This record gives sequence, C-alpha cells and structure tokens, in this order.
Amino acid sequence: MRQETGHVATLRQQAANALEWSLSCIELVQGCTDLIDELQRERGLGQLLLGSVGESYASALREQLQLSEEAEQALRRQLLRLEALPATTDPGQLKLQRLGLALLNSPGLADLVPLRRDLLLLRCARQQMFDAYCSLLAQLLELVEAAVQAIQEPALAQELATLRQLMWAKEYSGQERASGAGLYASACHDARVWQRIVQLIEAQHRCASAFISRARPGARKRLKDSLQLETQAELERLRQQLADSVDQAALDPGLGEQWFRSCSRRMNELREVERSLLQEMQQALAQQQARSLPGRPAATPGPNRLTPGKVETVLRTAKAWLASASPGSAVQDGTPA
Repeated sequence: MRQETGHVATLRQQAANALEWSLSCIELVQGCTDLIDELQRERGLGQLLLGSVGESYASALREQLQLSEEAEQALRRQLLRLEALPATTDPGQLKLQRLGLALLNSPGLADLVPLRRDLLLLRCARQQMFDAYCSLLAQLLELVEAAVQAIQEPALAQELATLRQLMWAKEYSGQERASGAGLYASACHDARVWQRIVQLIEAQHRCASAFISRARPGARKRLKDSLQLETQAELERLRQQLADSVDQAALDPGLGEQWFRSCSRRMNELREVERSLLQEMQQALAQQQARSLPGRPAATPGPNRLTPGKVETVLRTAKAWLASASPGSAVQDGTPA
C-alpha cells in the first residue's frame, strides 16, 4: 500500500509539473507577443522617420522606444524564470529553455541599442533597419514555436500552434505597414518595395486561411465578428494607388501616416483576438491547476482587452480579407507550415 501511495504521489507530481510548464509556456508567449507588438510599431514608426528624413516622427518614436524597452525587460524576467521551472527531460521543454537563454544573450536584442541611436540620428538606411527588426521578430516567433513544442497536452499545443498562424499574419501585416509607410513617406515610388508588399499581402492571406481552417469555431467567430470592411476599403485604395504608380513616380508623403494608421487598425484587431485567446488558455490552465492542488489559489489573468481607444478594427468578414489577395511570389522570410 505504501508503494502504491508513492506511485500515486509521483503521478500527481508529474501532472502538477506538466500543468506548471503549460501555464508558464502560455505566460511566456504572452510576454513574447507583448514585445512583438511594441517592436512592430517601433519598426513602422522608424520607417516613417527614415522615409521622411526629418523630425516629424521622432517624438512618437521616442515614446514608442520606452514602451518597447518595458516590454523587453518584462520578457527578460520571464525568460529567467524558465530556469526555475521543475526539472525536465522533455526535449521540447529543454529546447525552450535553451532558446530562451540564447535570446537573453541574442545579438538581435543587444544590437537594438546602437540601431535605435542611429535611427534617431537618421544614420541608418531604411532597408538595414527593416531587416534588423524582421530578424529579431522572427527570433521571437521562433520562441513561440518552441513554447508550442514544450506543451505536453496535445489539444492545448494544437490550439497554440493554430494561433501562431494568426501571429504570423499580424507580423506580415506589420511588415506591410512598415514598407508602405516608408515608401509613401519617401515621396518616391519604388517598384521593388511594392512587389514586396504584394508578397506580404499574399502571406497574410495564407496565414489567415490556415488559422480559419484549423481554429475552433469560437475562435473563428471571434475573428469574424471583430473585422470591419470600412478600414479595409481605405487600405485597398492606398494599395491600389501604389499598384497604379510607375517606378520612381512621385508619391504624396502625407499618405504615409494614413497608410500607417490603416494598417495599425487591422493589426490592433488581430492583436486583440490573439490576446483574448491566450487569456482563455491561461484561465483554463489556472482553473485546472486550482482543481488539482486544493488550497492553492488560481492565477488571476489580467484584463483581456486593450486600453480604451487603442482597439480599432478593419474587416467585417474573413472572406473580405482573403478576397483581396494579389498575384506574386512568396515572401522572403517564408510562411510557417
């Protein structure tokens, strides 16, 4: 009987450890997406600043840098906590710890300090800045993928893997925001940048389609209900203007900020869907943990809404979004499977 009791206690501890790992993975993904969102906005504002070659957006960028640094420090604290999780031999969990440690010492994060300084002094090229941010954001999304692999509960891992498609759709939308904002702000059309935008639009559609085909009905409905057609129509008009322009033609630089706002409205809504689904996962795990460990209070998730005034929507239906695809080749960074 004593041996049986010890066996039961071991199984109970293993289940508790698995729950703790799953909850920590979801919290880590939330921290990653917080930093991703701030860096995406930082990248877009930087492209506006470099495209206009002036001080117009310097103040907004400085404010954004502070928000990005706060999100970075919060993620660093979460990465350090990975080492305090229960000891594991699971390959996925070991990989997550290894990637987390690598990110803490990543040249991508360290290089942000001189890059930001050069950016504010207008001493870096638009493409150089764009590539540096895209590389770092890809690292953060790789960490999200590692978190998926570290979760041992198949249903939860699949749900997070599906949500990752929406995260990539948002990243490609962010690359489109930055590319178009910089292009308009430069006041001169560049056919190569426009071709990249076309590819990014296609990548967004592929990722959105993958999310819609794999997500739970409730998640699909959440996305569908959050989308508005009006802002998409504004973005399509701005896209069409670039499509109709010949290489090196003059562009209205004032449309750069309008482009930035239009893309931001769509990205903010994707962010809201992303955040609310992560909050649902966290809450379900916390409740499960509370049931399995009597007397231990469940973690209380934070608010699952963005601050008032920040959330703006862009499409009414996913069909309207997917129907706006344009012909072209694959994007440079590729689309996740």
